[in-house]
Amino acid sequence: MNYEMLREIVAARRKAFLLLGFLALLNLVLYAYLSGWQRPELDRVQNDWFARREAQAAGQNPAVAGRYQETERDLALFQKRLIPKRDFASFLSKLFDTAKGEKLAIKGVSYQPAPVKEQAGLVRYQLGFTVSGGYPVIKRFIADLGRFPEAVTLDSLILENHSHTSELVDLRVQLTAYLKTEGT
Repeated sequence: MNYEMLREIVAARRKAFLLLGFLALLNLVLYAYLSGWQRPELDRVQNDWFARREAQAAGQNPAVAGRYQETERDLALFQKRLIPKRDFASFLSKLFDTAKGEKLAIKGVSYQPAPVKEQAGLVRYQLGFTVSGGYPVIKRFIADLGRFPEAVTLDSLILENHSHTSELVDLRVQLTAYLKTEGT
């Protein structure tokens, strides 16, 4: 075959050769994609899978280490949120300042300490107090209590309105504050 005959064949079948060239180029692009990205990712996933299978066959569970670290982080966060017992008065001050910031009147406060069973160095104080004010500020106060960063739980909220003509409502709050003692 000579060069002139090859030119005539290409000229006669121009569309077929363009399609053939396009398919060859597409094949090269797909090969580069598969070998450059998908094959290494597939190898990594397979190696991870085989390592997990081998660890499980050996009696080890790789998820346990992750759960342990997560539990350690949660425990550290809980310890951070505990109120030091010496700061209980400042916590109460913060609580009452929040109420006064909403222009709520505070009536009677009671608190009762109780140790937490099987937890040395941890004490809980059950607090009870009543605030009175308008319903919208009572709602904001409840939201503020929920945003306290300290280890405090809202045990009960009782909302009362003693008058049909007054917009003032009384809110009886029962909450528990968790404190750490000096030795821990």
